[in-house]
Amino acid sequence: MKRFAPVLVALAVASCVGDGAGDGSSGIRGQALSGPQCPVEVQGSPCPDLPYEGTVIVTDTESGEEVTVQTDAEGRFELSLEPGTYEVSIVAETSPPFAKPQTVTVEPGVFTVIVVSVDTGIR
Repeated sequence: MKRFAPVLVALAVASCVGDGAGDGSSGIRGQALSGPQCPVEVQGSPCPDLPYEGTVIVTDTESGEEVTVQTDAEGRFELSLEPGTYEVSIVAETSPPFAKPQTVTVEPGVFTVIVVSVDTGIR
C-alpha cells in the first residue's frame, strides 16, 4: 500500500487541476452595497452605503445557465466560474431596492472584482 500512496496523491492532485474553467481559479468576487441611506447628504456628515444581504444571480450570457449565491453580512460574495461573459443581478424582495444588472467578463485564472450598487430609492 505504501508504494501506491504517492500514486494516489498524484491522481488526486491531477483530478483537481483543470484548464482554468470552473476549477476555482477564476470567477467573480464582489460586494453588494445599498444606498443612498440618507435623503439629503450633508457635507461633514457621512452617510455611507451599507452592505446588502441578499441573493445574487449570475447568468451565463451564452448558455442562459443561472447560478445563485447569498451575500454575507458584509454584502460580500464569491463564485468560481468558467471564463466567459455573465450578467450579475440582485434578487430584491420588494421594489425598491433595485440593482441594475451588470455584464461581467471572467478571464481564465482571474477573479473579476465588482461592486453591485443597490438603489434604496431614498431621495
